[in-house]
Amino acid sequence: MAGNLIPNDPNDALQPAGAGLPQLADEALPPMAPVEADEGVQWGRYIAALKRYKWLMLAVVIVGTGLGILATRFLHPEYTAQATIWIEPEPERTGPVREAPVIQSFAWVQFLQTYQVIGTVVEQEHLYLQPQTKVDAAVFDKFQLADRNQPGDYVLALDANQHRYTLSTSDGVTVESGQLGDSIGRAVGFKWQPPLAALNGVDEIKFTVQSPRDASNALLGRLTPQMADNGNFLQLMLTGTDPRQITSTLNTLVNVFVEKAAELKRQKSSETVKALALQKDSTYQAYQEALSALEHFKVNTITKPTEGTPVAGGIQLTQPTVISNYFGQKLQLEQIRRDRQALKAVLDRAKSGAITVDAFQQIPTVQNAPDLKAALADLTTAEDSLRRLQNRYTDKSTQVQEAQARIQRLRQQTIPAYANALIGTLDAQESMLGKQIASASSELQSIPTRTITEQRLMGEVNNAAGLYSQVAARYMEAKLAEASAIPDVKAMDPAVQPQKPSSNTAPRIVFMAFMASIGLAVGLAILLDQLDKRFRYPDQVTRELGLSILGAIPAIRRVKPGERDAEEASQVIEAFRTVRMNLAHSYGAAGPVLLTITSPGAGDGKSLVSSNLALSFAEAGYKTLLIDGDIRRGELHRMFNVDRRPGLLDLLVGQSQLDQVLRPTTHRNLTMIPCGTRHQHGPELLGSNAMRSLIATLKSRYNVVIVDSPPLGAGIDPFVLATATGHMMLVLRSGETDRQMAEAKLKLLDRLPVRILGAVLNDIQTSGVYKYYSYIYGYTSDEEPTPQLTGGSVDTHER
Repeated sequence: MAGNLIPNDPNDALQPAGAGLPQLADEALPPMAPVEADEGVQWGRYIAALKRYKWLMLAVVIVGTGLGILATRFLHPEYTAQATIWIEPEPERTGPVREAPVIQSFAWVQFLQTYQVIGTVVEQEHLYLQPQTKVDAAVFDKFQLADRNQPGDYVLALDANQHRYTLSTSDGVTVESGQLGDSIGRAVGFKWQPPLAALNGVDEIKFTVQSPRDASNALLGRLTPQMADNGNFLQLMLTGTDPRQITSTLNTLVNVFVEKAAELKRQKSSETVKALALQKDSTYQAYQEALSALEHFKVNTITKPTEGTPVAGGIQLTQPTVISNYFGQKLQLEQIRRDRQALKAVLDRAKSGAITVDAFQQIPTVQNAPDLKAALADLTTAEDSLRRLQNRYTDKSTQVQEAQARIQRLRQQTIPAYANALIGTLDAQESMLGKQIASASSELQSIPTRTITEQRLMGEVNNAAGLYSQVAARYMEAKLAEASAIPDVKAMDPAVQPQKPSSNTAPRIVFMAFMASIGLAVGLAILLDQLDKRFRYPDQVTRELGLSILGAIPAIRRVKPGERDAEEASQVIEAFRTVRMNLAHSYGAAGPVLLTITSPGAGDGKSLVSSNLALSFAEAGYKTLLIDGDIRRGELHRMFNVDRRPGLLDLLVGQSQLDQVLRPTTHRNLTMIPCGTRHQHGPELLGSNAMRSLIATLKSRYNVVIVDSPPLGAGIDPFVLATATGHMMLVLRSGETDRQMAEAKLKLLDRLPVRILGAVLNDIQTSGVYKYYSYIYGYTSDEEPTPQLTGGSVDTHER
């Protein structure tokens, strides 16, 4: 109810059943059972809370979505540029000497991520520089960093005439000042002299400088390389907010990568050329020494006769085949013996020092031993590879240690094993040739010793010349490879500037903000509902206070007099009829209805409920008495338009008689007693014997006695009146009554001889959780016209 009294309107009144107490059997309906809340999820309560806070929820959703839209202004869509690099597959290598590739396939990604590549890209693209102010690109076109620089946020301020500049940090600390046209930022490691024409109209330039290392790490964080384990294509993807910049950066990265790979291959070829140059010089010196020894021998022996016969220098004049075979075997034996001794000498020296490849290569027999020759070639290759690795890595590097281990195995195991095997072979050949020469020595005693020496020297010359030719050929091949070195990688697909962003988080952020604001709004509404101290739901009465609901009074819109909605008025009338029925059946045949009506606080509508309930009882034929027990602020006399004095307090003081305070109303079954004259000791009078005697007298004269008391929070008056009547009915106003106050005041009644009949819910909305407390519209009790007799027939008209 909205504080309006239901007037005594014949259209709203019920016909009385008689002057005495009516028969309750005609209304023998069960009391209205309280609507209990579901023990599960209280969906009805949550929905009611959402409806109640709908405008707050709408505001939260609007604000949350607006914040999401605002956040998108600080985010930029990301673009992705792609490029592809082709890497030459590793060639199939056969034979004892195999040249390893520049980099294994799985290491290309690691090579890409080295600072040699990324750092070069950062320097070429000036990625360490981030302008915060939009200026002409020519301003930072030639900006560079010295080896020692100071990263940070800087501000370049120009004077009004643009003659002088001041460079300071973002904190306002001046770093440098000077005349425009000079180099700017030398104090902090900048190499920067912007063109004066590009600074026209510029007052201030803000920019951020990072260290090249930090800029390289930032670039690596935005770079995604992909390469299969055995693949030949390296795919690169670079993300960023500036499509032009990421395209330029990625193409620069591809070019630098290809250039560095070619440089690495040229460096390997140069190391090979250096090693072959040393071997070529060594074999050439050995050839010259062998040739010099042969020429010296010829000069000394060419004029000497052999066995009294002038013989020209050389074995060519000896015709018999046996001589040729003998000297060939003799020379071969001598060669085998020297080679065997040389091998043993080299191995003996190797025990106290390193194995020299050149020492083995100068032994002719070694050139005919493929295993030992291949092992020596592997040692040369391994040593070259170790020198290249030591130029790039430290001795603790895994690659350097693996190369050293390989060289160690070749020196201490492989080469000695092959050399010992060759020595054994030479021993066997020497023994066999010795036996053959011994059998033919008798036939060849006449052969000049000079011829044997000459043949040996010529063999040494031929062997040295052949070895030098081989090394010289390899040297020329290496020089040609160095001059025409082709890199192992090349750019297959350069980066193209993307036209559409790869990821735009703005719609997703707005949607997430919208959904989050909805969740926050729902959660806030439910939280506010849980924290609300006022009565909102029927289960708060039945479960928390443990009271039965006697009825629920719907709210009526405030309208002008004469414009009252008949359906709404009917709902209110039916609600009071329900309360009346439940109260009547609460007493049964035990006597008159006697109760005190109160509420936890002021403004809950207890006086309205009291007056209208009294009217409902009176209209039902009950002889009803309404007592205004609110001796402090009683206003019932105004509702019924009667005098306040004399009244209840005047009667209790003894200044008036009972018949003097009884006030008739427009309802013949309803009488009231106003509160009377205000009295300081009113609460004591309510608890006096006079009050108890009055109640006893009234019980014998009336069927229903209703006492309208002050609120429970106003003092002891309602407790005293409830003790006098023995019964109490509580009025709770939806959305207004404080639950905690009601619970605290009801605890005081536990010690008093008062029976709490139940509660009446006032000012409810007949929807939501209260929809079951309303009545069907369209069933208003209307008056039918009185039948008129005309010519012996009955004509009934319905309104």
